Amino acid sequence: MKKILFAFGMAAAIAAGSLSVSAANLWKYNDTVSIDMDEASVKHTTNGHEILNFVAVEAIEGGTCTYTYAYDRTAGTIQVVEMEKETNKLHYTSNFTPTSINSTNPVIRARAQMAEAVYQRKVNHKK
Repeated sequence: MKKILFAFGMAAAIAAGSLSVSAANLWKYNDTVSIDMDEASVKHTTNGHEILNFVAVEAIEGGTCTYTYAYDRTAGTIQVVEMEKETNKLHYTSNFTPTSINSTNPVIRARAQMAEAVYQRKVNHKK
């Protein structure tokens, strides 16, 4: 929860122009999505899985959508652990079950590609 609040606060502050974040820490994945690479972490579980956890903040009309991801490279799955959408008119959270990165759903495939790009950046120590 702290990561989500931090990411949302950071995105709001950046949008308002009141906080300067080093480009070395904040990676602008595309025109609307930013990822704080310092918050991204790769963990190895006791059963041999390699899991990347990261938070992506997407600027949407009237607000932000903050996604907390778990990308299990060993199992080949990606999960939106929590999605928080906040605009001037609404605020809600949701979550999704792990889904195969080989899904035919283009949204899932795009998220998996983003997760792999974050992973590569993290393990290669690029910020």
